[in-house]
Amino acid sequence: MSPALNQSLVNILLASGAPSREDAVALASNLNGSGSWTADVLNSGKVDEQKFLNEIGSFFGVPVMSIDAKRIERTTLTILPSRFVFQHNILPIEEKENSVVLATYDLFNSTGRELAAQLLKKPAEWVLVPRGQLLRAMKTLYGVGAETFDEILKTNRSFEALQDIETSTDLNADDPEASVVKFVNQIIREAIHERATDIHVEPLENDLRIRYRIDGILHEVAVPPQLRLLQSAIISRLKVMAHMDIAERRLPQDGRINLQAASATIDVRVSTIPTVNGESISLRLLSRDQQQAFGFERLDLSPKQTAIMKRLLAQPNGIVLVTGPTGSGKSTSLYCFLSSINSVQRRIITIEEPVEYRLPGVSQIDVKPEIDLTFAKGLRHILRQDPNVVMVGEIRDVETADIAIRAAMTGHLVFSTLHTNDAVGGITRLIDMEVEPFLLSSVVKAFLAQRLVRTICPDCKEVVGYPVEYLHEIGADIPPDFKFYRGAGCENCRHTGYQGRLAIYEICVITEPLKRLIMQKADGGELKKCAIREGMLTLRQDGWRRVTEGKTTIEEVVRVTQTDEVMAESSEFSEPVVAG
Repeated sequence: MSPALNQSLVNILLASGAPSREDAVALASNLNGSGSWTADVLNSGKVDEQKFLNEIGSFFGVPVMSIDAKRIERTTLTILPSRFVFQHNILPIEEKENSVVLATYDLFNSTGRELAAQLLKKPAEWVLVPRGQLLRAMKTLYGVGAETFDEILKTNRSFEALQDIETSTDLNADDPEASVVKFVNQIIREAIHERATDIHVEPLENDLRIRYRIDGILHEVAVPPQLRLLQSAIISRLKVMAHMDIAERRLPQDGRINLQAASATIDVRVSTIPTVNGESISLRLLSRDQQQAFGFERLDLSPKQTAIMKRLLAQPNGIVLVTGPTGSGKSTSLYCFLSSINSVQRRIITIEEPVEYRLPGVSQIDVKPEIDLTFAKGLRHILRQDPNVVMVGEIRDVETADIAIRAAMTGHLVFSTLHTNDAVGGITRLIDMEVEPFLLSSVVKAFLAQRLVRTICPDCKEVVGYPVEYLHEIGADIPPDFKFYRGAGCENCRHTGYQGRLAIYEICVITEPLKRLIMQKADGGELKKCAIREGMLTLRQDGWRRVTEGKTTIEEVVRVTQTDEVMAESSEFSEPVVAG
């Protein structure tokens, strides 16, 4: 590198926000022409990306711009091979009569620019684009794993010939000779990067659809065209990883994968079902590293809720039941409760289907129906192990409920879950299971119902207002002049306005008036009215707490508490007004 170029780079870096001349000199000296220098500079975190792009654009005489993937013609994408696009981060965005416009974030990638010139039939016009925006556009336009799919098509390998694919579950070990392995790894890596909790691989009549569940909502994943050609290979690869029978395609199967992703270990529950279009496969992703985060503080309860739960957890015996639909965070709450009371003085045993996270110092049992190890049978044997605290993954039948109640009556603190819409619904559910009301009222201490609401994206948070009529319709006890927030939608939140989730709660403590109603077998409506009179806050009321904290939106609280109150989404007043 010439002294003049080195000095120019130092000046560019200083103008881009480098903390000191020494930092700028050190970064400038790393230029090697291989295409990695710009990435190294951006990864260092020592410069402002937009300022850096502007300075580089000025240096090369190239415009800096934003791109919208939706405006790029599909025919333009065929100008360069997808493998080249992903290898060099060079995206064709427009074909003109006498030139092709190429977008990149790295004009110092001389190798890529020279190869692009050789591949094109027209001269190239270069534009600079922010790195994140470019990479997201590439995934949107070509699909996740497009370069690998392109490689498979070109090598014309048999999609059914998977006998030689090893069972490695290291996502970082992509075998260049096993493109199907590489493609599946890319799909899973992308899901982890997007914070997905589930991956669904679904055969349709003429296509193969892949969807991620992110923050409780399903999102379709952009994948290469003709992915249906790879359907059998993808399903077989996942079944191999999960130690399933790849020859059995007529019956549902369950399996498990332990994945190594970067420095994290991911437990994956795998389920297949036969459909008319082929096997559909679902993966539930559970990060083992989250076990360190379990603690009472993670629940983020209100002061009143915290006092109630700490009082319940201090009980020497009784049953505490967590209720809610699948995916509402019940297991997380139970793990937090167990972690908060775990000590050398307590013996804690759990029976789960399956064990989702491993808790230090806790004996955890996996239900195995195939060998007749059920919740009920496991619970019977747990009680012979001298436990202080027992956690049962779910009460599904009267037998399990009866044993759990007997355990609580003999001096054990029992935690479990039920699938009901609200806290009071747990009472009627147990009565429907033919649990005797006098037993229920004497040993069950409380029901905790919960839902997960999406949190507002911090990168696009904006102030909005709501008509007072709408707030009144949905029962929001919030002043109309309160400063409400929502997410406008940006690339960081996939234009949803939300990023992450938190829980809202409804705690129904079994008080004396409730006990009397339970003995009378009162209906759910009477029980709920009594619980509210006794001080219970409903899910929706707790949701308003989250709204006033600026953590979620009114629309999100209304969405997840549809059975709690009268709905008002169709109201003429429901549309928020963005503050000026």
